[in-house]
Amino acid sequence: MPHISKRKLDKEYFNKLILELIRSFERSFKKNKTKSVFYEFFTYTERAMFAKRLAVIVMLSKGISSYVIADVLNMSPSTVDRMSLNYDRGKYDAIIDHALGKKDIWKIINDILAVGGFLPPRVGGKRWRKFDKSVYDQKLLET
Repeated sequence: MPHISKRKLDKEYFNKLILELIRSFERSFKKNKTKSVFYEFFTYTERAMFAKRLAVIVMLSKGISSYVIADVLNMSPSTVDRMSLNYDRGKYDAIIDHALGKKDIWKIINDILAVGGFLPPRVGGKRWRKFDKSVYDQKLLET
């Protein structure tokens, strides 16, 4: 989890910095450089956190249970429940209405839920070998 300092910045300056962060992403978007700026700016942990949050929001919007979401995304049930409560309160309406590419994200979510259309048994130490090989073969064919 990313660390946040206990020493708070003055609220006025903090809000100005947030607006400048947003503007910098907007500028990079206009120049088609958002991906490289995003990867340089955020650590792997932060990118994973944001991606999982987006996936939770999409899954909640499709009516998938909190238990399934937590299990599939390897997240704590309390985090998903907290996000579900915020979703019910309408906190993520702007993300759903303006930020989501409905077609692209739902295909990714379906792949996550179906694990590529093949769910191995959840027992035995070698249960993932066949799945790993089939996914590797499929990705190899796609490239």
